[in-house]
Amino acid sequence: MSLVPGTPPSTFAPRHTLRLEAERALMYDRETHQYYGVSAGEAFLCTASGEVGLDEAQRMLAEQVGDEEAAALRDQLVADGAVTETGFTGRLLEQRDVKGAWAAPLVCHLGVTLACNFACNHCYSSSGRRAPDELTLEDIKGLVDQLVELGCLKLVLGGGEPFLRKELPDIVAYADSKGVDCFVHTNASLVRRETLERLAKCPPASLAVSLDGPDAETNDRVRGPSAFDKTLAGLEVLRAHWPHGFNLSVTITPENAALTPRLVAMAKEQGARVLLLRPAYPAGEAMKDTTLVCDRDTFARAIDLARPEAERLGVTLDAPHPHEQGEPDFEGFGCVAARVVLGVDPRGNVTPCLNLPGGFDSGNVRTQRLVDLWKKGRGFVLLRAQQPGPLCGSCKHFDTCRGGCRVRALYADNGLGGPDSWCHYEPKESVAPKRGRRPTKHAPGAAP
Repeated sequence: MSLVPGTPPSTFAPRHTLRLEAERALMYDRETHQYYGVSAGEAFLCTASGEVGLDEAQRMLAEQVGDEEAAALRDQLVADGAVTETGFTGRLLEQRDVKGAWAAPLVCHLGVTLACNFACNHCYSSSGRRAPDELTLEDIKGLVDQLVELGCLKLVLGGGEPFLRKELPDIVAYADSKGVDCFVHTNASLVRRETLERLAKCPPASLAVSLDGPDAETNDRVRGPSAFDKTLAGLEVLRAHWPHGFNLSVTITPENAALTPRLVAMAKEQGARVLLLRPAYPAGEAMKDTTLVCDRDTFARAIDLARPEAERLGVTLDAPHPHEQGEPDFEGFGCVAARVVLGVDPRGNVTPCLNLPGGFDSGNVRTQRLVDLWKKGRGFVLLRAQQPGPLCGSCKHFDTCRGGCRVRALYADNGLGGPDSWCHYEPKESVAPKRGRRPTKHAPGAAP
């Protein structure tokens, strides 16, 4: 997703949504397309100002925290555009806690179709032919309505190839009208002026174009014959008819990792707003050719090579470095799956992560409510129930790693409760490492 503000939010839905849980509060800002935490004092000002007005809410807060802090919190909320003199301008949503996760997902990944005109060797969804029972436009509108109810306001649209769905502009427009921001991922080979004109009436928050090499030889080995030329032709159409800008998205594999400086230069040459780098995961088609799966050290080197060139050329780089992890914004063991994000495949099956195998499907949006699947779905409950084993529990990196990606843990034969294949175990100080199963199949690393 873009690190820079995209298109302005719709006028049909409020800019801000404040999500209240038992002990924390989260604000979503549609202008920046980001969630951010708010303090208890800020949450009080937002909620109370809607009932008694902002001045009275500030006075009440000052009794608890003092005049100076209350005024500073008010000024910050005003600067953010969340409150005016008449009070909170957004939507207030109170939610019940879910143990080990946010009360509702922050991001939903939706595969809008299995149809694709490319045949990428690392495709997580093994896309190609359209499924006969794919979600209809009305089904997707129903999903959007449920996301609004939950306060999940980021919807990532992938596939397959989203531009093979003629309803793509309608999906984006409906989501926007309800306050949900869409982030579209495409290979760009099918973008046409007519479709872009329809999409431009209500543009998505971000449009990311996938390209996995700076030349046809590298790119087409992974994405199929003539894929490079087709994508470049699509980028030309975007530059001519899409003033909202686009990002380039690269899946890093051992084959293209050393080429990231050239990819940075390509992003500059093609006029991309942001260059996104993400590792290839052991899922879908990549399980047929595991040489494409990216290990930790390879991904770290790819970023290290890209950074100086990005700085030199003034290219914005969105590439989370595995050596620079911060503390996760969720509780418990594992990764963001079932705790921060969920996935919905083109048939409507709901899973904690679209990279997980089918056994984690927890239900279908056509027959079950999304809130129930998030709280009680089998795959979600199973992931949240995992506890760190002896290896993870005695590691000095556990507070930032939390065991890492569950897809990679399964791939490394470490089990659902074991460390992932990016593990870089180091014992805590004064704690001798206990017996545990170390990853043996793949290069050591740490979860991003």
